[in-house]
Amino acid sequence: MAINLSGLATGLPTDELIANLMSLERQPRTRVVTQRTSEQSMKTALQGVADQLKKLQTAAQALSDPTLFGNKQSVEIGNAATATATLVSGAPTGGYSLQVDRLARSAQASYAYTPPTADGTIELAGTGWSDSIAMKADEKASDLVARINGNPALHVVASVTTVDGVERLSFASRATGAASGFTATAADVLSGEALKAGLDASVRIDGQVHTSATNVLEGAIPGVKLQLRGLDSVGTTVNVGAPGADTKGVGDAAKAFVDAYNASNDLLRKLTAVSASSKGQLGGDSTLTAMQNQLRSAMISVTGGVSTLPLEKLGISTGKASGTATYSADAIAGKLKFDADVLSAAVTSDPAAVRGVLGATDGVLKTLASTIGTYTGASGSLTERISASDKTIADLGRRMDDFDARLTAKEAALKAQFSRLEATISKFNDQRSWLSGQLDGLKAR
Repeated sequence: MAINLSGLATGLPTDELIANLMSLERQPRTRVVTQRTSEQSMKTALQGVADQLKKLQTAAQALSDPTLFGNKQSVEIGNAATATATLVSGAPTGGYSLQVDRLARSAQASYAYTPPTADGTIELAGTGWSDSIAMKADEKASDLVARINGNPALHVVASVTTVDGVERLSFASRATGAASGFTATAADVLSGEALKAGLDASVRIDGQVHTSATNVLEGAIPGVKLQLRGLDSVGTTVNVGAPGADTKGVGDAAKAFVDAYNASNDLLRKLTAVSASSKGQLGGDSTLTAMQNQLRSAMISVTGGVSTLPLEKLGISTGKASGTATYSADAIAGKLKFDADVLSAAVTSDPAAVRGVLGATDGVLKTLASTIGTYTGASGSLTERISASDKTIADLGRRMDDFDARLTAKEAALKAQFSRLEATISKFNDQRSWLSGQLDGLKAR
């Protein structure tokens, strides 16, 4: 068992004394740690603001993008069990009759299977392709099937069936259609061939027959891709809408913008709060306060001394009054309200006018995006503050490392100093004991 002999000679609590002295020595480092933690916290808050503002900038740019108003069409299928339809390009407007008489199917071939007595191969050949599948001596059909299905490079998949007590190995082409037929040969292993031809899908569009090697048809209705799902001899309808502004897309972009604006506003209000009941992490920060004011100003247009909210007619406003001369709490907080019905009506009525307001070079959205850029761009004031904070954090980290090195050296010096003191006192004690012994001997005479 290790025994701590510290202070044995002097009677002093050496370890405790060193610990107390080192505690005093560490106080300056502790202040640096506190300073670094505070700086890191501020930098994290600033980075959070920058990230949120970039989201707002992206949302503003998306809402002002003219391509958002590109002509958009809708396509609907009367019976979803018959097929699904998607637009791949501009399509003729109107309704079409669709009947599905046949679905595409892959070719199949099955054979009685006799395990091979020696290693060999199964040779398969189809139109424009051939496969060679290795077999192992005495290999079970189930093991062979597992290897075949685990190789996506092969043109077939396989399964095992039992017919009248005889095990059969069945192959199916990975491709569908009338041209997917193939044969398989393996002497003394495969016998009793049974083939089932592949089929092309067949549909009638307004009575005209169209076929496809797969269950996907493109061109039967120009600009429309049909994914066949089931037979339908009775028929269903395919309705292609007239080209128009993407009302839903504009609405989604507008809501994303309002959400991003409100999130930015809330974050800035929280961080810069200086009320008596609560103070934000960056309470009273002049840069963030100015930033918040500029965001609000960017939403306002002043013409001839008259201030207006250009987006108000598009359903984006500061909210309606909640009573005579009384405004909602959100409006007082500077948040925006979004009325999807107002925007939808505006887009439907005059999409060009809406596009002009949202995409104007000197409009609200582009002005807002530009304003944010002055803070979050490569040389933006917020970016530079974050960069400066990074440098401060790095410098404080180096100071902490320097402190650690000095503290380690100081602690080693104290231990050495106390060790020497212990050795000196111990030596004196030994001498005293020797002298005492000598004197006691003299007295005994």
